[in-house]
Amino acid sequence: MATLGERIKQIRKEQGLTLQALAGDELSKGMLSLIENNKANPSMESLSYIAERLGIDRTELLQEMPTAELRALLDEIEDKRRNVSGTSEEMVAGYEEIADRIHPYVEKLPFRYESARLLEIYSRCCYHSKRYDWKPAFDRAEAIYEQLHLINSIADLHMFRALMKFTEHHYAEALSTLQESRKLIQEQTGSLDPLKKLDFDYYESILYSATGDKENARRMMEEAISYSKKQQIFYQINALYRLAGFEALLAGDIERKDYYVGKLKLFAEFSEDPEIGAYATAIEIHYLNSFTHEYEKADQLLEKMRHLLDEEDFYFLEKGKALFGRGRIQEALDCFKQHRMNLFIHHPYDLSMHYEKEAYMALIYEQLGDYEQAKTYAQKAKELIEPMPDLPYKQFILETHRKIFGKTD
Repeated sequence: MATLGERIKQIRKEQGLTLQALAGDELSKGMLSLIENNKANPSMESLSYIAERLGIDRTELLQEMPTAELRALLDEIEDKRRNVSGTSEEMVAGYEEIADRIHPYVEKLPFRYESARLLEIYSRCCYHSKRYDWKPAFDRAEAIYEQLHLINSIADLHMFRALMKFTEHHYAEALSTLQESRKLIQEQTGSLDPLKKLDFDYYESILYSATGDKENARRMMEEAISYSKKQQIFYQINALYRLAGFEALLAGDIERKDYYVGKLKLFAEFSEDPEIGAYATAIEIHYLNSFTHEYEKADQLLEKMRHLLDEEDFYFLEKGKALFGRGRIQEALDCFKQHRMNLFIHHPYDLSMHYEKEAYMALIYEQLGDYEQAKTYAQKAKELIEPMPDLPYKQFILETHRKIFGKTD
């Protein structure tokens, strides 16, 4: 189906009008060209003006998409959404592509579930890529879902709203928003759909831990795992096992860490998904590097699983630590320079783990005799870690800062 811009261009040419003739006094020729080539979206006032100049009703330009074409577009977009992955830049580029693909249709989507889903995806992609204003599409999607009584879809939007606060690092506010949404939906339905319950449990556990409430984080996480087993629903179990394993690692409960890592490996075999197994190995690599300091073992696992690990985000960070621990400081420095923290990392635990890189670079520059660079990186690490919770990462960074600046406790 022709886009809005394509329909304007087609009718203009059918009437033998030039761009300048159609633009008249209220539009520039350049702006009209952008509209026809789907590079600008006209306001309703501009659209009414164009329709009047063409001698047609505005609704002819805003004709609804046929159902088959609407579904085909949604199928295409869902496929693109599932394939968004890679580095921060690659993910943002993927979101931009999706937003640009949907953008020409936004104003003329009919009142249907497919339209609401497209608007939801569009608003999410706009938010992450900052490509267009996300809120009008978000509000329209919510209004359609509410009128169609699609509670699960409404719940997804509520969770997204809470997680927006999480990405802005307003953790307590995000938790409160999520809990309020959960209560509201439970009151409306009497009980949560099992899949939505697991979503709420998972995100609530993450937000509890982000606010420093480890007890409630663990309680919610273990309740979700127990519920999954009881209901025989494996949705979110991969994410829950990963979360449980990492939480146990930070708590110093190695037996529980081994239990959940083992569960994660079994689930990887059951689902025949090597990437899930890579997550289990990633926990082990991090444990060997940062907790037991078995750098050679960590290095061997890194090379074995490199093809399945996020290179810039995880591999170069852990590889640098392993090489540093083995005394290969120049190679370690080269790795740390290639590390890029994913822009979509927002949890204090993950942030703290990545901030260690600056401290390692400070120690490397100290060994290389470049004390100014050592101080620069030590200070940067200290400033980054100060707002974070009291974890081993923070202790390491602050100890490094004291060492570099010649301070003692």
